[in-house]
Amino acid sequence: MTSTNKQKVYEIIFQKIQQEIADGHLKVGDKLPPERDLATLYSVSRTSIREALRLLEVSDVVEIRQGDGTFIKNISLHQVQDQLSNVLLKTDKVVLYEMLELRLILESQCAALAALRADGHDLEKIAQSVEAMKTADDHEEAGIQADLDFHMAIAKSTHNSVLEQLIASLEPHMQNTIEATRKHRLSSKANITRTFDEHKAIYLAISRGESEKAKTLMEDHIRTIREEISELSF
Repeated sequence: MTSTNKQKVYEIIFQKIQQEIADGHLKVGDKLPPERDLATLYSVSRTSIREALRLLEVSDVVEIRQGDGTFIKNISLHQVQDQLSNVLLKTDKVVLYEMLELRLILESQCAALAALRADGHDLEKIAQSVEAMKTADDHEEAGIQADLDFHMAIAKSTHNSVLEQLIASLEPHMQNTIEATRKHRLSSKANITRTFDEHKAIYLAISRGESEKAKTLMEDHIRTIREEISELSF
């Protein structure tokens, strides 16, 4: 897979503003700062800001009033999240795929080491994240956080400070892959159940000290996600 779909600067700004809306930092009717201020805020050119605003306008997220400014339109949070997710998938498919490839390599080894080295406290943390995932059910934000906590807890359970720091440095990118893939998986109750079952099986293997099984289950889990990403239409 090549990186021909490298994300453009204006697409990144488009995503950032969408995320500000989804997070509630920008609300319906709010006026965005002038282009020059946005350019300074995001450390990009005014041209990139202008292109991002045009994309937001085409997406029906903002209204550009000549001589008056750019305003957030009456758009629901659900719509914003859908649009943001679609853009992330369209612009980041290669990045997502490559990140999952890296996770496959690193996290399978983390699971194997965790099964050999996890102590009671480590296992409790992993178990808590699994329980939080179950409680979250189809609640997207809570599910994403529980999923991320699960993988970070396993990394900490390796008791390898270098590996733990490496995984921690990748946390924002891991969250991106989790957000994209969980949105797809939340499309059906069966997928939600399967996702939970995959994580629970990994935890059980680690808790029983089954190193090779934990490694294999983690590999299978991430490979399945990669296959789902590659099969999605963009």
